[in-house]
Amino acid sequence: MMNSIFKRLIALILFLIAGSVCANSLVSQIEGLVSSAPTVRGKFTQSKTLSGVSKKLNSEGFFIVDKGKGIIWITEKPIYQTLKVSDSGIRIGNKSGVLMNMDARSEPSIKYINELVLAIFSGDMSALEKLFNYSGDVTAKGWNLELTPKNTASTFFKKITIVGSSAINRISFISKDGDLTEVVFSDVRLAPVLSKDEILQF
Repeated sequence: MMNSIFKRLIALILFLIAGSVCANSLVSQIEGLVSSAPTVRGKFTQSKTLSGVSKKLNSEGFFIVDKGKGIIWITEKPIYQTLKVSDSGIRIGNKSGVLMNMDARSEPSIKYINELVLAIFSGDMSALEKLFNYSGDVTAKGWNLELTPKNTASTFFKKITIVGSSAINRISFISKDGDLTEVVFSDVRLAPVLSKDEILQF
């Protein structure tokens, strides 16, 4: 479950990467192409192909990112599940209630994830630059960015690829075992503030 959580969080962290401040010239070019705002919302579809297995595992839902409050990632199909990230920790739930509550104050790994997320929210790319090597290109049709972990021994994936234009369109992860997870974003909307219904979800 933790690997799945990390992938979702990394996907949303990387969704914000292009709107952040970074000295890297490639990411700086991408920054100029991608729109950003205090609040971002949209839909996602996720497919996972396990190494040696032809059938894909599919899910879909929506997400809300607010720089002041955190992240909500809601999977609607095939099983309803919520993932909320704030400065206090991570909460996983379903329609019946809370399934898991991880406190950032007592869990070092959760604290690290939260600090990484909040750093990206504030435009501090130094945390990601310490973790990843960058490569990619920008063309008239869009851009792509490939990230490889600097310390492969401490991560569960060997490569992340991001493809986008005025927004991030797709993020794919290849694990050490050869599993492929692809997240496709759609209907991405920017706003200065959360709606009343969205505030209640936080």
